[in-house]
Amino acid sequence: MAVRINWRLAAYGMVCLLAACGHNSPKPDAVTTTTADNPAAPDYQIKETEADSEKVEKNVEQPYKSSMGDIALDDNPAVQKWVHYFQNKGRKYMRLYLSRSTRYLPMMKNTLRENGLPEELVYVSLIESGFSPQAHSRSNAVGYWQFIRATGRRYGLKVDGFVDERRDPVLATRAAAEYFKELYSLFGSWHLALAAYNAGENRVKRAVMKHYTRDFWELMKKRRSLAAETKQYVPKFIAATMIAKAPEKYGFTDIDYDDPLSYDTVALTNPISMTKLAQNLNVDVEELQLLNPKFRGDFVPLSRNDETVVRIPVGKGTDAVAAVSLSTSKEPKVVQSDIYYYRVRRGDNLSTIAHHHHTTVSRIRRLNNFSNRVLLRVGMRVRVPDAGGEGYHYVSEADEAKSKRQNASVEAAVATNDDSNPASVEGDYHVIRRGENLSSISKQYNVPVDELLKMNNITKKTVLRAGQKIRVRVDSSERSAVTKGGNTIRIAKRGAVKLTTKHMAASAVRHRILRGETLTSIAARYKVPLQKLAQANNLKPGHKVLVGQNLVIPKLLE
Repeated sequence: MAVRINWRLAAYGMVCLLAACGHNSPKPDAVTTTTADNPAAPDYQIKETEADSEKVEKNVEQPYKSSMGDIALDDNPAVQKWVHYFQNKGRKYMRLYLSRSTRYLPMMKNTLRENGLPEELVYVSLIESGFSPQAHSRSNAVGYWQFIRATGRRYGLKVDGFVDERRDPVLATRAAAEYFKELYSLFGSWHLALAAYNAGENRVKRAVMKHYTRDFWELMKKRRSLAAETKQYVPKFIAATMIAKAPEKYGFTDIDYDDPLSYDTVALTNPISMTKLAQNLNVDVEELQLLNPKFRGDFVPLSRNDETVVRIPVGKGTDAVAAVSLSTSKEPKVVQSDIYYYRVRRGDNLSTIAHHHHTTVSRIRRLNNFSNRVLLRVGMRVRVPDAGGEGYHYVSEADEAKSKRQNASVEAAVATNDDSNPASVEGDYHVIRRGENLSSISKQYNVPVDELLKMNNITKKTVLRAGQKIRVRVDSSERSAVTKGGNTIRIAKRGAVKLTTKHMAASAVRHRILRGETLTSIAARYKVPLQKLAQANNLKPGHKVLVGQNLVIPKLLE
């Protein structure tokens, strides 16, 4: 991709050189730079076509030298401080990030090479997000490289109700590459470019011009030159890079590395359903979602120039054309791209709702046309911003009709002031909202936490996600129970075989979900039909399981 030359940036680069040499410099505001925070910044067009994983791995194996020089991995006390942190208090995080890194390193390194950048920049993603596409900061930055919505769009990333390309390892890295090229052309120093990635160009520019130096380590010594976080950002990056390039040297010898993503690519000419494509390719939908994290739901639209690239598992390329033609889908009628509805609970007020959703009271007032004296009622639906892209973004017509019925029930309950039993409105399941945890749900439904854990086959360490549905009481079809020797066993379905204490002991073997596992892989491991495994745990065959969740192995129930 051709780089657009910005003469104002070039002019400022000359100003920085003059300042470093001790010449008089203009006032900081005398030069208007094109920055990620400046509306004058150019809009980049990120290409979507990409090579398959086999070609990417071959490219990365070739010798490479960046045309923009290397990043100096200086070893000093500030860097050693972070090395010590990662080896001790932060060890569990570094182990996790290293194990996850190998999944994306070939894709990201190849993208950086395409742009002539140093490969070491890939470890910015390590300290920004831990190589997680779901990473979401308090400032509403999202994805591997932690772009806020406006900056992502400015650097060519599409963000709407169906797609969030900040979560895509290739497209987001291409956007980050454009930003880094701009920063390096501005400062001529990778250390300053990294500092500007954290703090913004203007802050670093002012520090350079005030102290007449482009040496980051000199700026670090100056009082009030940069924010404390920015002063630590570069040493932290260097320490993480040193460890990631030679983990054994720093005591990380027991890392269980993930395999690199293996995939072919196929170009779509029509919108499709991800679920239909998975069925037609005879693969798990979770596998497709892992390869294509940018899609926020089941619907896959056309994005650029009437073409969208979808990654599919290796070996499915010959079936892709036919599978894609059979997976065509229409755009859902109901889309929630920037907001979703939060249902007010007892004890809520605008301040607590704003805090839980990383926004402000004034913004919630604007979204809902609330006056300063608005009175919130239990069950009331309030619009809140979905800045992180974690909520539901589209629903089918059937889901829409169900939602309307539930809302009618809520309104009826509110009208009669019947809010004493939330389960009477919500049913036997509870959809988790942002800010909720097992303790708050336990209090809301008057169900002990231990009982919630048992009903949902989860542990206290299980991560609850917004939109996840959990059981809060046994429904009407599951109220049968048999008692033997003082032990009560709930029956999963009508007509199920009654279990004795002996049977219960035999069925107590459970499997705790490990990273990378799916229902399909677990079924294959225990030689159990997928449908039977799903039924035994009250799940659908395509249900996405969570790390740490416990599953019952049904063959022991026979």
